Amino acid sequence: MNEQIFWKGISELIVAILIGVTLLYMTYKIMDRFIRNKYKMGIDNTSYAIFSGSVLFSVAYMITGIKAPILNSLQLLQSQAGYDGSPIFDAIKYSALFIGLIVLITALINLIAISLFMLMTVKVDELAEMKRKNVSVSIITAVIIISISLMVKDSVYLILEAFVPYPEMPIIF
Repeated sequence: MNEQIFWKGISELIVAILIGVTLLYMTYKIMDRFIRNKYKMGIDNTSYAIFSGSVLFSVAYMITGIKAPILNSLQLLQSQAGYDGSPIFDAIKYSALFIGLIVLITALINLIAISLFMLMTVKVDELAEMKRKNVSVSIITAVIIISISLMVKDSVYLILEAFVPYPEMPIIF
């Protein structure tokens, strides 16, 4: 057994669980404050649970690939001649940068998607319907949120790649 790989896997697992649970908890609390409390939805509202579950899935799905840009950044920094930085400090710095960006971008994407969908469905007030525990409306809204996340993930990671410190390439032409 390769102990170095084993312990690296264990440490990545622990970090993923801590970051994942923390981000999902923060997302849930923010939604609770701004949506559930504003619309006076009870904790037993299945419709709201479906909606918030889709947002939580969206956040989780969007952060699943965050490890690659972070590791690319660290490998590029450490492979540069004359690198005298701290690998731990750089790991924390790039992790915080990429996680902060992905959370901000995901929040904006979900807000824009939900807002556009609600603007297009002028005859239905989705949040009022969720308050009335209309499950069918929350399922449709949840599918929109999840579908948008599936469609935009690659574009979001392309944006994140712009922050990876790639070396300057010479212009040939």
